[in-house]
Amino acid sequence: MSTSNVDSMITRMQALAAAASGKPLASDNQATNGVDFSAVLKNAIENVNTAQNSAQAKAQSFSSGASDTSLEDVIVSLQKANLSLQGMIAVRNRLVDAYKEVTNLQV
Repeated sequence: MSTSNVDSMITRMQALAAAASGKPLASDNQATNGVDFSAVLKNAIENVNTAQNSAQAKAQSFSSGASDTSLEDVIVSLQKANLSLQGMIAVRNRLVDAYKEVTNLQV
């Protein structure tokens, strides 16, 4: 696994952690960028889905005895998928909490 993959994974996890805690990233200025929340959320879900599918494909390839798939690759892929899913679950939980707070506001 290359360092650029590790760096991009760390960056994504930091973004997910910041989103889960409700704190914007220092470089993230949504008011001036006009970032579409639904597009960002859809992209994050697609990334989690891709990681899950990749991990499953590598695990199946390894279990079928493919010589090009090592156990280390399978384990790393499964851990990446697990971390991305945990991050998405944290974001989902934070969104549900925010929704509950908004619905409980008195007008």
